[in-house]
Amino acid sequence: MKFVDIQSERFHKVDSTLRVLSSAHGVCRLLCLFFLFVAPSSARAQEFKLPFTDPSKMFEQAFGEDTEAERKALEKIEVSFADEQQLGKQILQSGLASLKEAGISVESKGRDVEYLESLVATLQPYMRNKDRYKSIKVMVARSSKIDARSCPGGTLIFFEGLLDNAGSEAALAVIVGHELSHLDRGHQLLPIKRVKMMEKTFSSPQNMSQFMQFGPNMTKMWARPFRPEDERDADRDGAAWAYAAGYDPREMAKLFPKKGAKAPNAEGMPWATFFRSHPYNHERQQAVMKQYTQLQKETPQTDLFIGQDNLKNRFTRKQTEEAMK
Repeated sequence: MKFVDIQSERFHKVDSTLRVLSSAHGVCRLLCLFFLFVAPSSARAQEFKLPFTDPSKMFEQAFGEDTEAERKALEKIEVSFADEQQLGKQILQSGLASLKEAGISVESKGRDVEYLESLVATLQPYMRNKDRYKSIKVMVARSSKIDARSCPGGTLIFFEGLLDNAGSEAALAVIVGHELSHLDRGHQLLPIKRVKMMEKTFSSPQNMSQFMQFGPNMTKMWARPFRPEDERDADRDGAAWAYAAGYDPREMAKLFPKKGAKAPNAEGMPWATFFRSHPYNHERQQAVMKQYTQLQKETPQTDLFIGQDNLKNRFTRKQTEEAMK
């Protein structure tokens, strides 16, 4: 087929990660890629009954998991803050629409928001890219689910169930750090980096605009975009930053067995959403405890803050200290 030959010549210019295209199976994948990027919407993909219609997953589905070399290449690709904000705006809009459809209200003011903003302000200085995220918006979703979300550009959404069940300010501080880490490490920017890599390879500027306009993709990214290794990195950052700020990260470790007792099958219970796509809970618990031991060896602290009453009263340790001056 002449069409396939032309497209094969074009795509064979990409690096060794695309050598799979030389096989007949690769040609089929190539056709899927072509229709996905050329088509003006997902309707074209549905029309041709393509095996995937989600750009954020397209690369893994077409070419398999990234190699270490490919991951390093992706890390070097820069995403402007303007592009990140555009992506974050669409993910947030999709997420808020999903919450509204589920009958969940979202607030950007009030005692809970102010409490979380204070914790964010305490942990934000530990971010590597704190200058990129000088302004972080905090919102609270009125739902019993124990969950938290971060959106590119600097928006964090915490569910009321998380505040009600975290048990202490120290545990919540680790979770706040966890969500800040997703921003700091650019975990949600991986799909957009892949698109930029494709643009650079094929000189096809329409790819980015098509990706941004792909509504279903934004909904899936809102739902839970992170890989297990991303979650482990975010756990480590959250624990380290909270410890540096004087909080006891072991309080976060206590949540894992609590979750297991509440929802053994991780389905249909309040704890399910927050832990759904994360690594196994006992592994996370062990990792936090091991990290705590290492942190104590490196920078011993004997008076780590827990703050059960602080969480209950929505009054942070920092606010308490300032009130006592």
